[in-house]
Amino acid sequence: MIKNPLHPSWKQHCFRAIVRAGTLAACLTMSAPVCMADVLSDQLSALRTIQPGDEKGLQQAASIAKQLSSSKELSLVQVLSAMKGASPIGKNWLVGLANGLHRKSPATQTAELEKFLADKTQDGEARYTVFRWLTDGNEERKTQWLEEMLFDPSLEIRFDAVARALASSEEIDQARLTTLLDAARHPEQVAAIIARLGKAGVEVDQAKHLGFLTRWDFIGPFDNIGSKNFDKVYPVETDWTKNQLAESYEGKTGKVTWAEGTSESPEGALDLAKIFNKEKGCIVYGKTTVNVPSDVDCEIRVGCINAQKVWVNGELVIANEVYHTGMQIDQYAVPVRLKAGENRILIKVCQNEQKEAWAQLFTFQARLCDSTGKAILLDP
Repeated sequence: MIKNPLHPSWKQHCFRAIVRAGTLAACLTMSAPVCMADVLSDQLSALRTIQPGDEKGLQQAASIAKQLSSSKELSLVQVLSAMKGASPIGKNWLVGLANGLHRKSPATQTAELEKFLADKTQDGEARYTVFRWLTDGNEERKTQWLEEMLFDPSLEIRFDAVARALASSEEIDQARLTTLLDAARHPEQVAAIIARLGKAGVEVDQAKHLGFLTRWDFIGPFDNIGSKNFDKVYPVETDWTKNQLAESYEGKTGKVTWAEGTSESPEGALDLAKIFNKEKGCIVYGKTTVNVPSDVDCEIRVGCINAQKVWVNGELVIANEVYHTGMQIDQYAVPVRLKAGENRILIKVCQNEQKEAWAQLFTFQARLCDSTGKAILLDP
């Protein structure tokens, strides 16, 4: 369940001390290479698992990074391999360490780096870092490789491949545009390709292509005066968990009933301010269902400028109590497992009472996609 408005919620790991008296004592009785390998492994593990708000961990990370940057036993590939599964903060430390090691001897590591780049099971950002090193100053190699990497699992490499194709001075025919659309994952690139296809007479539903959920039933408003009811469990939530929703509930000023709302936006945005007559200090619930042909692991990704909670099949998966700090596609993302057949989704969107013009937005967007951002297959 996501709780932090700026970062995904990750499981906390214990931050292990790197140099212990026991470790040093063991070094006296073990061969130096074996002992050093263990120490390096612990140090890399410590960097990989740093979490937001861990001030002690960040201080220790700085010390560890300094030690590792001067280590003669640490290989560049070790650092790059450690990026797989690392926390975002940990990955930043590892990228910095890798860049430093690469600068020391860039010309002597080409063969190992090419082998690492070819291993598509490695971390996508790590492979992209290697790609940039190997193509720096060599436009011919970059062009040749990107032409072959249009469907690379690294989203960073794939983005560059699609961008280079779109920037080509040559005319891009419809078939090629369709291939690029299939390869693109970044919403802006998808929109640009769909616009080009539109000029060629090919209409593509952008919201559907990106997996946005555009049809909802809404009920509200419920009271949120003083922004105090984010965690209040209204009967809608209780009944939703039991799959026994009522047709009406007691709302902020009287009985409220469910009403359909549909997004016409290519980004799947639902304007609750419009639907609920610019109501302030309120809460609105939205429900929808999706059908999938078989069990599937995917992600639900939400963009919302207001505080929000999201449940999938009765389980709370997203919760962010934050108001008017901006909104963007895929602002909050969490993995979920959908079951074959019908799946139920409920969202709780909370509006506060700020009067500034920029605080009047009351909107959200949600989509279902795989880990790369490709919409999952839904049954009609």
